[in-house]
Amino acid sequence: MKIKAIAALCLAAPLALTGCMSGGGDSSSLNEDDFKNPTVGEVKAGSLSGTTMTFVSWGGEYQKGQDKAFSDPFAEASGAKVLSDGPTDVAKVKAQVEAGNVSWDVVNASPTINGANCGTLFEKLDLSLIDTSKLPESAVKGDCYLPSQAYVYGLFYDADKYGDTPPKGWADFFDTKKFPGKRGLDGRPSPTAGTYEAALLAEGVKKDDLFPLDTDKALNTYDKIKSDAVFWQTGAEQTQQVQSGEVDMIFGWSGRIFEANKNGANFKPVWTDGFLASDTFSIPTDAPNRMAAYAYINYALGAEQQKEMAELTSYSPVNVDAKPEFDEDAKKFDVSQPEILKQTIPQNGDYWGQNLDELNSTWADWLNG
Repeated sequence: MKIKAIAALCLAAPLALTGCMSGGGDSSSLNEDDFKNPTVGEVKAGSLSGTTMTFVSWGGEYQKGQDKAFSDPFAEASGAKVLSDGPTDVAKVKAQVEAGNVSWDVVNASPTINGANCGTLFEKLDLSLIDTSKLPESAVKGDCYLPSQAYVYGLFYDADKYGDTPPKGWADFFDTKKFPGKRGLDGRPSPTAGTYEAALLAEGVKKDDLFPLDTDKALNTYDKIKSDAVFWQTGAEQTQQVQSGEVDMIFGWSGRIFEANKNGANFKPVWTDGFLASDTFSIPTDAPNRMAAYAYINYALGAEQQKEMAELTSYSPVNVDAKPEFDEDAKKFDVSQPEILKQTIPQNGDYWGQNLDELNSTWADWLNG
């Protein structure tokens, strides 16, 4: 977790933290009409002077990239002070909303989290306050969220280990006889959308027949590799597992695997039937600095901001005018390329959101079984 210096003053008094982090200039008094119909990537100079707001994300190098590409230039342009907190935790959002004491303004989450809590923990977005005209057609979006970056949740393997006979799809991931080695898996009680689907595809279920998900069948497939599984809890742990050689294959997030490659790993992607995903921008219900939150999201979706974020992290931009200057290695992980997109399956955030409690509890029971 990264919390900027101004927030440190609040740490000694947890109950006062909310007041500190939302504190200073409450932008709830700002005139909404002044923020309507913006141009994506722009914010009026000094329009948020005196406002202290909080941006929340997943931590690690990814959030450092967001600070540099989004938060820091937004603060300079708008006059707002932007605190950085995390990691994203829906339980903390729920506690804040139910207590009527919300301290977070913009939360970088997921379609599943936002879809399951739309209209309760997260507000339905007013698109008159965000210019969405430059989002790509493939963008994953919903009533309570817009994409912040795109990536693939998929299969990645150690090219040094598997050489000329690498895995080619999900059936190979679950075949430890043909492809021995440790597998990195989502070890959280709330798995990433696509977790059950991969196992079903490995069993020969057709893409059009995946839903409703047969979780029993999927977990029977996971039983085959459970003794070879190494579970991760965060994106940073995915990078660590790959970089350290702790796993030979991983079911993980493309940007985090690329981070490991930058630090010496040699993992390659299998894009076939990977799950096209995105992190999301969302606003908690009763956010203390609502206008600042909308202005932040509108700014962060700009072409230059998305370009810089992509170059810093290799996560793909969600602005059609963003043209990242990737080196050859990074280009291989740019999932916005048509030749990669056509091989992927979009995450079904709506289904996961509507069935989240059941899907989570079933996975948690399997993890603990």
